[in-house]
Amino acid sequence: MKNNRYTFMVSIFVLFGSLTLLLSLFLISNFYLRGLEQSYKMLEEKNFEITNNLSNTIMESLKSIVGQLNVLSKITDNTNIISNEAIIEKVMWEQLKSNENIASVFLADEYGNFLQTRREPTFAYRSINKIDKRDLDCWYYKNENYLTTSIVINNSTYDPRKRDWYKSVESSKIYWSEPYIFDSTKEPGITISVGDFNEYNQKIKVAAADFTLNKISKLLETKANILNGKLILFNQSKGVIATSFNINLKTKDDKLLNLDNMESSLYSNIFEKIEKNLLTGELKDKDNKEYIYFISKLEKNSGQNWYIASYVEKDIVTADIKNTLINSVIISFFIILIIYFPIHYILQRFVTKPINELEILTNEIAQNKYDNVKPVKTIIYEFHKLSTSIISMSKSIQKYEKEQTNLIDSFIKILAEAIDSKSPYTGGHCKRVPELAISLAKVASESTNEKLAEFNFSTQEQWREFKIAAWLHDCGKIVMPEYVVDKATKLETIYNRIHEIRTRFEVLYRDATIEYYEQLLQSPKNKTQLEEELKQKYKKLTLDFEFIANCNVGGEFMEQSSIDRLEEIAKITWLRNFDNRLGLSHEELRRMENKEDFVPVIENLLQDKTEQIIYRFRKIDLDEYKRFGFKMDVPKYERNLGEFYNLSIKKGTLTKEERFKINEHIIITIKMLENIPFTKNLKNVPEYAGSHHETMIGTGYPRKLVKAEISIPARIMAIADIFEALTAADRPYKKAKTLSESIKIMSFMRDDEHIDSDLFEIFLTSGVYKEYAKNFLLDEQIDEVDISKYLTNKKS
Repeated sequence: MKNNRYTFMVSIFVLFGSLTLLLSLFLISNFYLRGLEQSYKMLEEKNFEITNNLSNTIMESLKSIVGQLNVLSKITDNTNIISNEAIIEKVMWEQLKSNENIASVFLADEYGNFLQTRREPTFAYRSINKIDKRDLDCWYYKNENYLTTSIVINNSTYDPRKRDWYKSVESSKIYWSEPYIFDSTKEPGITISVGDFNEYNQKIKVAAADFTLNKISKLLETKANILNGKLILFNQSKGVIATSFNINLKTKDDKLLNLDNMESSLYSNIFEKIEKNLLTGELKDKDNKEYIYFISKLEKNSGQNWYIASYVEKDIVTADIKNTLINSVIISFFIILIIYFPIHYILQRFVTKPINELEILTNEIAQNKYDNVKPVKTIIYEFHKLSTSIISMSKSIQKYEKEQTNLIDSFIKILAEAIDSKSPYTGGHCKRVPELAISLAKVASESTNEKLAEFNFSTQEQWREFKIAAWLHDCGKIVMPEYVVDKATKLETIYNRIHEIRTRFEVLYRDATIEYYEQLLQSPKNKTQLEEELKQKYKKLTLDFEFIANCNVGGEFMEQSSIDRLEEIAKITWLRNFDNRLGLSHEELRRMENKEDFVPVIENLLQDKTEQIIYRFRKIDLDEYKRFGFKMDVPKYERNLGEFYNLSIKKGTLTKEERFKINEHIIITIKMLENIPFTKNLKNVPEYAGSHHETMIGTGYPRKLVKAEISIPARIMAIADIFEALTAADRPYKKAKTLSESIKIMSFMRDDEHIDSDLFEIFLTSGVYKEYAKNFLLDEQIDEVDISKYLTNKKS
């Protein structure tokens, strides 16, 4: 077992050590951050100087090319460049020689004529004359002195006017192509073009040049060495213009150099930073190596944007700072040790003991032992105030718990009273069962019966738990339909009385017909015979109706012979003349499936019609059913109002659908109680309240539990519930039993192992049933009971 003082002092060590360490770390981190800030600032200034120099160099080179192209595009006023071909060729060769970065210079006019000088792979001059009907494509290959060495002439298939560098040129604007690989040199580059437009803004000529990027890449490589990092130049379309390093493409056969095609996410994701305006920051490559990046923008006359991205490994920047940081941490550690030990001694002497005593106080409160809460003696004022506050809090909690207990108990009793008030026939059930259950639990708790030795409610919390379960044992009845709970006869239900009105009309209709035929008949010869037959019919109808009326009461078990007679009576027919759909509600019409009614129609006296079957509005969740462990058979229908079906009930007045609806109250009870977040001392309430309809042999409901699975309090609840139901004088469907009748019935239930035999014996020998009878039964119900003949269990 750990020493509480040791644990506390370790926490003190961590606290004060951490404070000292935090102070040291603050100073060290401040130094580190300042050093890092200074290093970043120097790196940023260095990068600015390099990128600014690069920008100026690149822009000067590009401006020079643009200037040459402007000259070339306006070298002649003639719209046909072929007419000045000799002069143009000389100018183009001079422009090609003046800048090593130019791979090719070309000029085209509105007629499709095309002139070009090329550097690689060999010097060559190309001329396409579209005015000449032969439309020839002539190549003049040159030596180092620009003298023609050979000529190749082909039919022309090339139209410069269809090329982007020609089509995309606009007045007073420069066209810049995306970076691509030149077919002739296999080197990366871009095409730049400018146009010559007339006064009507019509395109006359376009001069263009292929600009290689190798020189810029070499320039970037030189600057990257100075920066001790990497540089990449790209445009706003993510096209890669130049880099200071070898490029690894994702797809090797892709001719277009693009950021998205670069293998490393360090470069391919850099454009996202521009979109988010994060022009400086940190990135990681695929090897998790950290880099500091800077993004600079180069403005061009075309309105497009070029960007330079710089990358420097973070470790290079922070290496010296980290070494200094390690030395500072070591020094701080020794300073912390020197400070800690004196503080440790003082705190251990004056703080540990009062804190431990305060901890004991809180534990007493947690265990609801409010009488053990006493003030803590200490010289520290704050601890004294805390001790006083804890005592005050203890009293407040004790008072609050009592108020909450009373509040919850009142809610529970209100719910039970609401259930009893819902039906005038069960007005006292939820009140009487707790009284009887508590009385039986008291004598069972004091019993010397070995089988009940483990049962003992020793605390007030246990008694309260049992009382709450008793009050809530039928809480599910709050949602039970009253017409089912209070059903006194087999044919009783919520009924649309339009059928009764219709029947009266049927009778009036029949009377009018009879009166008509009586007046029509003139011969009285067979009067005596007819009167005798009429009397026999009257007698049979009277006897049949009396039989049906007796069946409707459901007082006795219905034999098969009675059911057979009922079936014969049901076959008697009568003539219905009125439409049975008139005056019905929408729901009743829906159940009749909108069938047409052809009247008059002959119908049986008793019928089971399809419209009398009520389907379930909400299907039972079988997964939830299984999760709760319910094993009751679920009828197919919600209700079946068939006349013959109801009258042929063998026992009682309830159909299997109505019996399930009644029994379903315990399912609702369990689900309601299981969903209540009961405290630990009330955790058994759902089990106590939800098992009082189980039997000892697994034939009960809703879970078909056996004796070993049912707690003793739940078995007590079952006996109390049954005895109260047998003796209740406010049930319309049965006559209240006397004491002797009730005890006799319960003895049968004991013999059939429906109730606990040991508890039933205590119920009798303790006289609990007598005490209950004095308080709740009518005088005529209280008779003498010879309990001796019920004390020997017939089944163990």
